[in-house]
Amino acid sequence: MPTRLVLAVLVAFYVLVTGCDNTFIAVSSDGRILVVISSSGSGIDDDGFTILVDGSATGFQVVGGSVTLTGLSQGQHSVRLSGLADNCVVVGANPVTAVVGADGTARVSFTVHCDRATTGALSITVTTLGEPADTDGYLLAVGEGGVRNIANNATEKFVGLPPGTHLVLLKNLLQGCVLDGGNPQSALVVVGETRAMALVVRCGGGMR
Repeated sequence: MPTRLVLAVLVAFYVLVTGCDNTFIAVSSDGRILVVISSSGSGIDDDGFTILVDGSATGFQVVGGSVTLTGLSQGQHSVRLSGLADNCVVVGANPVTAVVGADGTARVSFTVHCDRATTGALSITVTTLGEPADTDGYLLAVGEGGVRNIANNATEKFVGLPPGTHLVLLKNLLQGCVLDGGNPQSALVVVGETRAMALVVRCGGGMR
């Protein structure tokens, strides 16, 4: 094969190409992937995003920046952006695919569009102390967020909540178990924010 043709084939393989189902494919050659994130729209996502490679969290990056992921094995990898605010979406494919070779750096790009936020979120963590533990979990009710099952040591996130004060109620507590601070409790939802709330259940020997 003529030298120029060989070089053309190699260059065509090395640059970014488009795969099936709108999957973006880049070719790297040293176990590194450069992830670039840009933003659009009238809103923002202040707390940034989590970058997942093959389903595992590998980096945390805010909008408008970049991060280089290193130490990746050769071959094809799925790169996903997660942890978006309720008012934000990724424009285009998510996840995208990068092919890691033996040297060089693959580059993948995400554009995140955020509308102006009109709602907020609550991230509620339940911790159960003492014996006997309430092993079958609880029902967690949040104002206009509905009712969900939650394990005795777990976290649930309620998104799309209107701003203001919401009542948080933990149901199906085992006899002899009580919720610190009373039940229900109030939580303040702020537009564009995810507020954390901790609920501690004390059972038997864990009661004060």
